[in-house]
Amino acid sequence: MGAKDEIELLDSKIARLKVEYEQYFMRVLKREPAKLRDEVDRLVLFYSNKNLTNTSLRFKYNTIVAKYNSYKQYWTRTLRAIEEGDFYRKAEGELDTGARTASAHREARSAPTEAAPAAGNDVREIYEKYIEARKACNEPIEGITLGTLEKTLQEYKKKVEAQYNTQDVEFKVAIRDGKAKLTIAPKKKAG
Repeated sequence: MGAKDEIELLDSKIARLKVEYEQYFMRVLKREPAKLRDEVDRLVLFYSNKNLTNTSLRFKYNTIVAKYNSYKQYWTRTLRAIEEGDFYRKAEGELDTGARTASAHREARSAPTEAAPAAGNDVREIYEKYIEARKACNEPIEGITLGTLEKTLQEYKKKVEAQYNTQDVEFKVAIRDGKAKLTIAPKKKAG
């Protein structure tokens, strides 16, 4: 078997290793595919010491090794998250190593993208909705007090009132891209 065939074999083994790791992370496989990973590591080491004179073959090998190194970093990060208990699967079936718990993630995904505006711009109601949204997105709530939020809301209210030349504004709490957002806009007139 020539060097070209062996590099193709290396690429296919890396693809198989990737699939096996994904299956391991989803608990389809009970053990980490360590044997196949050792085999791939040996092949990578063997060809790193071998002089490949064909430029296109050398480029292909380097590309495959770069891809493999990227996978190894991802696998190491995911294995560490599993050990620390921070690992969960996203609803779409993608894997994630974020620090959120699975239930917090589900709550954030199922939360409405925009909450109803607070009636009469009641600061306490806005504060409670904002804190609830941040908790649903597993964002920190330390340092957010009713007083600091009220001061911030007043500053933004003045800016929007001046910009749109209106006294009638509304605050909304929304969840966008998995993060709690506080928005202020002029009220739309009915009719």
